[in-house]
Amino acid sequence: MAVGLEEFLDTGGFVPHGVCLLWRPDILMLHVASDVLIGLSYFSIPVALTYFVIRRRDVAFGWMALLFALFIIACGTTHFLSIWTLWTPDYVLEGLVKLVTAFASLATAAALWWLMPRLLALPSPRELEASNRALALEVATRREMEARYSSFFNNLGEALFIVQVLPDGDFAYEAINPALARIGGLDPEQLRDRRVRDAVAPELADLVIPRYTACRDSGETIDYEETLDMPAGQRVFHTMLVPVKDAAGRVIQILGSGRDVTERKRLQEEVVQTSKLATLGTLAAGMAHEMSQPLNVIRLWTENTLTRLHENLLDPARAERALKLVIEQTDRMGKLIDHVRTFGRRDGGGMRAFHPAHCVESAVELVRHQYALEDIEIVEHAGLAQLPVTGRPLELEQVILNLFSNARDAIVARRASGEAAGRIMVAVSDDPDRQSVVIQVTDDGGGIDPSVLPQIFDPFFTTKEVGKGSGLGLSIGYGIIDGMGGRIEARNVELESGSRGVRFTITLPSQPVSSSDREFSHA
Repeated sequence: MAVGLEEFLDTGGFVPHGVCLLWRPDILMLHVASDVLIGLSYFSIPVALTYFVIRRRDVAFGWMALLFALFIIACGTTHFLSIWTLWTPDYVLEGLVKLVTAFASLATAAALWWLMPRLLALPSPRELEASNRALALEVATRREMEARYSSFFNNLGEALFIVQVLPDGDFAYEAINPALARIGGLDPEQLRDRRVRDAVAPELADLVIPRYTACRDSGETIDYEETLDMPAGQRVFHTMLVPVKDAAGRVIQILGSGRDVTERKRLQEEVVQTSKLATLGTLAAGMAHEMSQPLNVIRLWTENTLTRLHENLLDPARAERALKLVIEQTDRMGKLIDHVRTFGRRDGGGMRAFHPAHCVESAVELVRHQYALEDIEIVEHAGLAQLPVTGRPLELEQVILNLFSNARDAIVARRASGEAAGRIMVAVSDDPDRQSVVIQVTDDGGGIDPSVLPQIFDPFFTTKEVGKGSGLGLSIGYGIIDGMGGRIEARNVELESGSRGVRFTITLPSQPVSSSDREFSHA
């Protein structure tokens, strides 16, 4: 093996390449000059490629450039060896260098063809230019949108705020607009990037964080009304929270808005109060009759007692009975007066839990005797409901009284057309499966024209004659029920007696909460 290697490396029998050129100086200089220039060029190209790869590490396939550099260095070396072999016959060394060059060439060629599909997929300069133009246009569009958003955020009269959802699930105020800063007397810079519990009072944080949590967990828009303690006084706001999600569907921000509805709420309360007083006005005749009965009883017994007293015929037992009767009748009138006074006053209290069956019973007691004078019977089934609801009891009673009034008007109108009518049925029941309470008021007044049935809850819409009814009763009732989180519906029904009528169904969720959960303040 060693002898074979020596023979392979032995160049003793070779002659220099210059012999083939007859040692002509001009030919030798031509070959030397050409190979020197080619070799130097070949060596400078790898240096440039290596410098480029080092400076531009972001360029894809940088290793391919280094492979090209190795291949080119090998090629340059063969040219310098060609000069060397003009005078020295080291053809074995030249052959070995050419072998290295061959392997480098094969590797480079194979890698180049392997990369060819990817290289062809690279965008052309024209495509890159078009892409850059599109990108520049998108950047300009986004900047314009950002400017519009900033102008909208900073100049809108409504209170706006952005809440950031932190990785640990907590919340921080990202920004508030000047309107909220002005209304609340807040400093936007002091709130920026501060956790809610650090930015506001603990009591306030305990109230607002559950709202933000509900929006984050549900991933849906929520809205509610809240009462805020502002520097200028207490204000009522309708607040809306809108979740912002990332590509994975996680809520990362909450956009909040608050509209000052204090004046609207005041006007609504005025309308509700006016409606209450109008209801009391329509009940005046019945209440007068209701109070005249105990007054007549008191007068009769007191006159009889005085007569017997003057005739010395009064015995203590009869006098005691008369006085007890007077007390009973005055208690009866007192309860009626208290009920009317309570119903007629402004209900400024917050939302609270109560049993709707009590409202139905109170409404029935208020109108039963008046309607009896008109031969209208009220059939009540209110003792079946046990679940509480959340709202204002007097407002619910007002809704029921308005339904009674509409039923009474329908019955009177039906009688005027010569048809029999005179029954109002009211029932209250629980729906345990849906955790709700259902109130149904049904009459036999002939029903409502199906063509106008979808419009009956619209403001100022009425089916009565001009001058009879404002068209606000059902609209007010709809707003009251909606404010309690419920719904009210109406449909025509066929009764077992064969007559037709309309049935109003009120469905209220049984979710008792404290008033502070419904009305609270936050930044």
